[in-house]
Amino acid sequence: MDSEKSSQAVDPAATIQALQYIRPAAKFDREFFPRSTDEYICRRSDKKLNLSLLITESHNHMRIVDYRLGQYKLKCSIFDQLAVTKSLKKVFTLVEKQDSNSWRTVGFSKEAVIPGYFRNADAYVMSRVYDTDGKPVTGGLAKLVHEKGVEFEIPAPPMKKPNGLKTEVIDDPDKLREIVNSKEAHSCYNPFGIGIIAPQMVIEARQGRRNLWVGAEVNEAFGHAKIDVLVAPKNSKDRRYLSWMLIMLLEELVETYDVSSVFGFSLVEEPSIGQIYTDSNFKVTGQLSRHMVSSDGKVSDVYMWHRKTYKGNIRPLPE
Repeated sequence: MDSEKSSQAVDPAATIQALQYIRPAAKFDREFFPRSTDEYICRRSDKKLNLSLLITESHNHMRIVDYRLGQYKLKCSIFDQLAVTKSLKKVFTLVEKQDSNSWRTVGFSKEAVIPGYFRNADAYVMSRVYDTDGKPVTGGLAKLVHEKGVEFEIPAPPMKKPNGLKTEVIDDPDKLREIVNSKEAHSCYNPFGIGIIAPQMVIEARQGRRNLWVGAEVNEAFGHAKIDVLVAPKNSKDRRYLSWMLIMLLEELVETYDVSSVFGFSLVEEPSIGQIYTDSNFKVTGQLSRHMVSSDGKVSDVYMWHRKTYKGNIRPLPE
């Protein structure tokens, strides 16, 4: 099947009609919550279309959260129209393997896998990207993946606590929001869930005049967590500190939450954060094309990182 022709075969009038049902959900004052995502929902009275969409303006991408009702061709046509009106460079969703073929037939491509994302099932990251004119890229993502061949250094797992490192576990909601909304937090941070979402837990350490942070946004229903390295390392000392802090965070997650699968992102152009994941025994499971916007405004690819966590498989951390 020619997926592009298939997705374009939808009656334009049906797309226009469906778009009239899409409306913003709860809006947040970006002055106080600048990192929040905007949720849009579509609930048709005839129950033939049901959508929940998360748009992150800072990264020009949209995540499809709920897509239970509606024809795939119509839904794809809606996403293409939103890509134009909202200046999106990327639309993606996470689905179980049996649903991935339906998304392929309307022009989505598999970019990565998150093992155990749905607790007992893996998640396929299915994506559709757009050019500068808002047109879907014909032929999927294969033509866009940057073969940059980033080579990370040999992993240097933190076997003992770095000298002079003092850490604090932060779980106060107000303090967590203050951290992720601060100018010091990495520009590529954005919440993965709906609404005003902040990490449930952050490990903080002081290095010179600045703070180092790693955080975890937990989904207990599915038993997974998104990990964020919220500050890029500037030198080898930062690398050791952040690697230790990330392992400490994983231990805290295992002790506090029912989490067995963790994942995170890093810009392809910023290998220093990828190195922290490498040191902490994460593995790359895919490359997401045009997924984020860097601090200098460049639309960039990211690596998807993953590892399993359970008692006994996290490297011991002697005091």
